[in-house]
Amino acid sequence: MPIGSTSTKSKVTFLETVYPPISNQEAVWFQSDPEVEALLRRSDFYMIGGRAEAKYLDLAFDSETDIVTFNFAIADDFRDPVAIHIRELPEIADSGADSFWIEAGDKGIRIWDGPVNGKGSNVLEWFTTEKLIWDRSRGRSGIHGLDRYRDAATYDLLYVGIAKVGDSFDRLISRGHKARMEILSNEPQRYPGARVSDEIFLFLFHVQPVIMTTFEPTHDFENDDFSGAYEQKPIVADAEKAFVSLLKPEYNVQLFKNYPKGADGLYGSDYVRYGYSICEAVTFNTAHGRFRGSRNPLTGFITNDGDCIFVEGDAVQLYLSGVDFPAAPALGGKYDLPQA
Repeated sequence: MPIGSTSTKSKVTFLETVYPPISNQEAVWFQSDPEVEALLRRSDFYMIGGRAEAKYLDLAFDSETDIVTFNFAIADDFRDPVAIHIRELPEIADSGADSFWIEAGDKGIRIWDGPVNGKGSNVLEWFTTEKLIWDRSRGRSGIHGLDRYRDAATYDLLYVGIAKVGDSFDRLISRGHKARMEILSNEPQRYPGARVSDEIFLFLFHVQPVIMTTFEPTHDFENDDFSGAYEQKPIVADAEKAFVSLLKPEYNVQLFKNYPKGADGLYGSDYVRYGYSICEAVTFNTAHGRFRGSRNPLTGFITNDGDCIFVEGDAVQLYLSGVDFPAAPALGGKYDLPQA
């Protein structure tokens, strides 16, 4: 606590995706969809990751039970059975449709309220491979199996970036993005027969800070103490520096070696301590370390299964779940902050 101060501020920032991860190829398809665009524009922090493409194998549909079954497969060594109970899906139940049509292939499933691509037909629900993982991590009703969804959501972290002005849609998708083009040009094929464009994934995050202020009994309260106001862009800029400086993604040229020092981050601010966690059941690997996110599917909150970064003064620490604090999720998804 600063000398003479009667209050201290700390902050934990949670990174949560605004939309399911999309492959580079899907980004091309989705960029002309105004509904998707509106969601992606809520992001100003993004990551680019790589992983062998996933596929749906052994697809089957039981018309008596309205259940689609298949094996979720990644490369040669990952197989997890999945059963989609169509009548249990919220969108299907809410639609009131008496009948539906199923369009299925090895990379996606779509459920229609009329003939596939027919005039007047609408898509009621859809599952790309990454959206299926994303929905499963959120405890979506109607999706059974895929118990190893966390393992499926493991990627090589290739790049971390932000939109200093505007949003991630403009910065990463609608305009030419140098690092994204370099990745597509230079990354090797991860699995025979796959296109690199199907093995590169975009993660668009919303940066959500939780600010905690502690007041001494002698504090003289003012209206500003209860405003809850904060500046978003410095937090976003600082988050970029934190992840890049510790994980050193291959395609980030500037590695912010002096972090936490920096002109546009949080260094020198009134936060005594601040940190970052990813509120998604996803793991990012680099040659310099791993960062594991976490998410309780019931509460939508992080758990002790996730790693975190904390900064205090000039000290920066990456806390690893299961190494620096217990990995078992606390009751109700509570998150116990590690002690410095």
